[in-house]
Amino acid sequence: MVKFLLQRILAFLARVVGAGVIVLLLLELSYCVFGGSDQHIWQAESYEGEASVIAYDATGWRGLVSERVVSSAKVWLIAYGGVLLVGYSWGILAARLRRVKLGALLALPFSLFACVPGFWFVVAVAIYSYFAWQCPGFADEVVVQSGPDLMSWWYASIVALPVLAPAAAWQLRAVSSVIEKEAGRPFVKGLYTAGHRDDTIFYGNVYRQARPAVLGLLDQALPFILGGLVVVEWAFRYDGLGSLFVDCVKGGYYTGILMCSLVVAVVIGLVTFGRELLVKLTSVE
Repeated sequence: MVKFLLQRILAFLARVVGAGVIVLLLLELSYCVFGGSDQHIWQAESYEGEASVIAYDATGWRGLVSERVVSSAKVWLIAYGGVLLVGYSWGILAARLRRVKLGALLALPFSLFACVPGFWFVVAVAIYSYFAWQCPGFADEVVVQSGPDLMSWWYASIVALPVLAPAAAWQLRAVSSVIEKEAGRPFVKGLYTAGHRDDTIFYGNVYRQARPAVLGLLDQALPFILGGLVVVEWAFRYDGLGSLFVDCVKGGYYTGILMCSLVVAVVIGLVTFGRELLVKLTSVE
């Protein structure tokens, strides 16, 4: 187990470093090769200064990034938590009732919502919020003076919704497909022939055998969720890490682009590390 942990830690570090290298290469390609900028990634002065388009407060750049990470963490938790909750619970239910083809019916609401272009949904909500609440996006959000800040969680829920729906539909289908594939193996038919109960076969054999593969899907939707939220946060004018990343890109601020990208890479790497550890522990059992 110690050897496995060391290997996974090294793999996590390699993923983060690799992500940083890719971002640097994309910066050089985008700004210097195609954009004609003279600020190359190997020049130290390219990382100095501050982007004029970013609103700084008294806490400085690091404080601003910390605040944005906390704001985005709420959106990430709602989106990713919702995807796992709906994807796994409904996916297992769909596989359990596979004979009546329940999987397609359960995924239908999310699939229909995903057919609506997310950007136009964001625009529609922003327009409605302006005329109904005189609040364009979340730029002039209400500040809670006392008690729990439920308003911030409400804003985060709206931002997370356009990404949550298609990701939940994919997760549901992926989980149910893995379990249904296991249910189609010859030994399952043998258990039915031997007279075992359907519940015992599904939970005691099918789901137990498919569990490592099902757990392997834990982090598959995360890159899509985090990537989509970058665009959605900016479109909603939500003060999160995604909107900060877009502002840094627009202002050509290398340090901000690299830092925001590394934060996302670390989040994905940690979740992947947790998934690998969980699958390992499950396989040991």
